[in-house]
Amino acid sequence: MDQGQRPALNMELPEEVAKAARIGDIDAVKAWLAAGGSPHATRNNGTRTLLCSSCASSRPSCASVTELLCAAGARDEGGQGNGYCLLTAAMYGAVDTVRVLLKYGSPANVRCQGGTTTVHEAVVANDWRRYRDPWSIANAQAAASIGHQGMLRLLLKHGAAVDVSSAGHKMTPLMFAAKFSGFVSLGVVRELLAGGADLDLVDTKGRNAEALARRSLSYDLYTGEGIPDTPFRFRRPGAVEAFLALLAEVRAAGSWKRYANEPRLQLVVLRKLAESGRAVATRGVATRLFAPRRRVQAMGSRALPDVLFWKILEFWRTDRDP
Repeated sequence: MDQGQRPALNMELPEEVAKAARIGDIDAVKAWLAAGGSPHATRNNGTRTLLCSSCASSRPSCASVTELLCAAGARDEGGQGNGYCLLTAAMYGAVDTVRVLLKYGSPANVRCQGGTTTVHEAVVANDWRRYRDPWSIANAQAAASIGHQGMLRLLLKHGAAVDVSSAGHKMTPLMFAAKFSGFVSLGVVRELLAGGADLDLVDTKGRNAEALARRSLSYDLYTGEGIPDTPFRFRRPGAVEAFLALLAEVRAAGSWKRYANEPRLQLVVLRKLAESGRAVATRGVATRLFAPRRRVQAMGSRALPDVLFWKILEFWRTDRDP
């Protein structure tokens, strides 16, 4: 970086501009930049950048502000460290903002000072007691579950580690999900398992994800609306049981891949049984999918070719897929 750029990097960020970035007021931020404001401006002795302000909210409009700042040269570095903005956006469940940051080079594998990573933060998004932005707090309080599946999928696609351990208790993201199993989205759990999460890893006390979830069975039931302020101390009826059942089914199958493909395997078996005359489809499209071999020969071009059957299986989605 040349000497001529340094004064802009040290420019003091007015609170009203930082607030505009936090609430997604792109016109105010554009006006600041047009008047000579720097996209690198900071507050709090350089620890809080303008880009970090746009990432500290789950408002969808903040993604546009983040895009504007990144296009103007701001990057997820400096201040409290490389990747801090991405961690903040992940904590708020701001998936569109995370997408912009990844596009402009933010590393998917980031660890915060407290020892958690972007994947941990995506798993516990909507834990609103950690938020400061009022709009984000209200939005998370009304959420149906803890965690953000789309964010998690995006991070893993960009190379984030699925089994990285937090500092301290050495908890993986799956263990974090188990800790919040009374409220966590099963879609989040499926995404972790599909990404290769290890069921047998343990924390510093020797507890795997299932052991951590079983502890939650003793928590009080919560029947109110939205997310309470301490979701790790309550459980919704049936939520922990569903979490444990999913992990038990995957463990019994031997792997996530086998578990997810079991419905497809059942269709293959049914088709083979039908071909041999040991199963019969009586109506609808099933008569073409599952027909005895002699009938397939009689149907001619109306019979479903094997190659098409396999294509159907390839694109068929079941409730076991993330």
